[in-house]
Amino acid sequence: MNIYIDEAGIFVKPPQNKCAISAVGALIIPEKKEKIIFSKFKALKNKWGFNDTEVKGSQLDESQINSVIEILEKYNVMFEVVAIDMNIQNENAINTHKLDRAQKMISCITDEFNETLIANLYKIKEEIESLSNQLYVQASLTIELLIQVFQKTMLNYSLRKPKELELFKWIVDAKNINITTSEKIWKTLILPLAQSKSFDKPLLMIKEGDYSHYYKNRKSGDIPNYLSEHVKDKDPNSFTELNSVYSDIKFTDSKNNLGVQLADILITSIRRSMNGNLQKKCWINFGKIIVMGEKQSITLLNMDEDTNFEKYEVNPPYFEVITHLDKTSKTI
Repeated sequence: MNIYIDEAGIFVKPPQNKCAISAVGALIIPEKKEKIIFSKFKALKNKWGFNDTEVKGSQLDESQINSVIEILEKYNVMFEVVAIDMNIQNENAINTHKLDRAQKMISCITDEFNETLIANLYKIKEEIESLSNQLYVQASLTIELLIQVFQKTMLNYSLRKPKELELFKWIVDAKNINITTSEKIWKTLILPLAQSKSFDKPLLMIKEGDYSHYYKNRKSGDIPNYLSEHVKDKDPNSFTELNSVYSDIKFTDSKNNLGVQLADILITSIRRSMNGNLQKKCWINFGKIIVMGEKQSITLLNMDEDTNFEKYEVNPPYFEVITHLDKTSKTI
C-alpha cells in the first residue's frame, strides 16, 4: 500500500479565543488501485482548469471536495486524521511534554547499550529539546498518525485486501529540499515509540483476517535482554516486528506527486471543516473514506492533561463534525 502524508495548520496558539485546529492526515491507497485513482484525479484537475499544475485544498469549494471523495470512496482507500485544537493548549504544558519525551531517550540506557547507541540517544535528546514547541507538536501528531495508520490498515485490509499488508510505503510532503530537523526526529522516533507502545497495547488482529502477506518477509524472534523487563513473561511471538513497517519513508515535493496532492486536499478540507470554515455538505461525506477507531473517527490530541473546553461559550465547530463522522465512518 502507498500512504501519503500531509499536514494543515500552523500548530501555534492563536491570538484570539477561537478554535484553531491543526492536523496531520494520511491517505492510504491500495497499490493496484492507484493508477485508476490518479487517472480520474487528473481528469478532475483538468476539468477545474489546473491541468498540469498543482492543486491545493485551500483552493477548492465544497462541491469540488465532494468530487474528490466520490472518486476515492469506490476503491477502498482509507483516510486517517490526528488533530489538535491549539487554542486550548498551554505553552508550558507543551514544553514539559517535550522535555519529558527528550529525557526518556536516555532514561532507558543500560549497561548493555554500546557507546555509539548511547551517543545517538543523547544526540536525539538534544535535538528534541532544541525543537520549537510548534515543530514539536507537529512531530508528535505525525508519530501518532503513523502508529494509528499501521493498526487500522492491519485490521481493515486483512479482511478486504490482505496483499496490501506486504509492503508499507510512506510518502511525505517535503517542506524543504533537505529533510528538516523535525522531520528527521519523528522519522527516527517512530520505530522505538511504536514498539514501546505495543508493549502496553499489543496490535489488535482479527481472527478471520488474512495476515499471510504481512508475515511473508517478517520473522518474530527473541526479545532483546534490555527489553525483557517490559515484556516480562509474555510470548515473544505476540509482538509485531516493526522495522520493515517504517523502513520505507520518503519525502517528496507535492508538485510532482498526485498522491500527496490528494492528501493535501483531504487534510486541508477536514481542517477547514473542523474550524467551521466549510459547510456541512462538504464534511458530511468524509465518513465514506474514514475508518472508525476504537472510540472516535478523528483522533483529537492534547498536550495537557488539564485541557478542557470551558473557555468556549458554545461548542466549537469540530464537535459537530466529529460526532457526525463517529456515526457515519466505515467500520471494520
